[in-house]
Amino acid sequence: MTGEPPGDQIRLRPAKSRGYLFALALHLNSAKRYLSKIGRWDRRRILSRFRRGYKQAQARVICVEGKAIGWIQVAELVGRLHLRQLHLVPGHRGKGIGARLIKELFRRGDALGKPVTLEVLHGNPARSLYLRLGFRQTGQDADKIHMIRRPRRG
Repeated sequence: MTGEPPGDQIRLRPAKSRGYLFALALHLNSAKRYLSKIGRWDRRRILSRFRRGYKQAQARVICVEGKAIGWIQVAELVGRLHLRQLHLVPGHRGKGIGARLIKELFRRGDALGKPVTLEVLHGNPARSLYLRLGFRQTGQDADKIHMIRRPRRG
């Protein structure tokens, strides 16, 4: 893929408390863009949901050449790995970074024998990436489409 950083340049670092505002800003930007289109934007509701769902211990800041370009949050649950969030700043989308991170999550899920699940906002073009990578839709609600990728066997 042209324009994508070499794999060794992508680094994940633990989220620190000061990274909360960075994560929140990226999340709100995406949520507003997609939820406004379907008449579901409610800043107070989205903020409340974010506060409940954001877990610093599960979050990692995505860095390229030492610069923070996004964040990812994965919850390791009893029966699955759940990709809670994956956000990249606009200049770094479409360069294969998200796909690479998701494939790494698949390797982890396969090794543990666990499926990988996620939810994607209606209208988010990342849904096509998730389908290409092997996720399948399992349901939906007013805001999101629920998806799963089952583990590969040996």
